Amino acid sequence: MRQRWLSRRAISLHVALVVCVPGCLVAMWWQVHVALSGNSLGWVYSVEWPFFAVFGTYVWWNLIHDNDAVGTRALARHFAGQGPELPTEAPAALRQRIEEEDPEMAAYNAYLASLAERGAKTWRRQ
Repeated sequence: MRQRWLSRRAISLHVALVVCVPGCLVAMWWQVHVALSGNSLGWVYSVEWPFFAVFGTYVWWNLIHDNDAVGTRALARHFAGQGPELPTEAPAALRQRIEEEDPEMAAYNAYLASLAERGAKTWRRQ
């Protein structure tokens, strides 16, 4: 729980939310005043900015609750031959396809698993 809400990634997402949502609300307030001064297009923008704030909050929530890394690591261990079991959330079709793969595909999957074990390539770590 703590890692989800207080990791470096989560903190940066929180900062983005705290900056962007009030920014969208200020832009809405500005567009309402533009619309009240006679520019009818301002009404469209005054509705659009709160939508962006809500959408940004939705994206923030989904990025905070992203648990894909757990399944990806389990699949990487499976392809590398280090773990015989697939994650329980893997669909039956995926399990069957993995068990029926040819040797060339297995070698390629082992290569991908080694890349996954090293972690994501970022600007900080090549």
